[in-house]
Amino acid sequence: MLALLFLVYSLVEWYIVKKKAKAPREKWTVLLLILAFTVWNLFALFYHEWLTPNQLIMLLFGWLNNI
Repeated sequence: MLALLFLVYSLVEWYIVKKKAKAPREKWTVLLLILAFTVWNLFALFYHEWLTPNQLIMLLFGWLNNI
């Protein structure tokens, strides 16, 4: 449910960016990032083996805690 709330918030932000951005490439880049993160989070929500973004960050940079 929370993922859907953030999806709606992100799409509202994209609508604001779409109005203000001068370059069309910037608009579609933002939309692509929103959709990619939404798909990632939905997979993490339904498939428990799928890494969440926080787990991926800890996996990649967890070794920094030992320094």
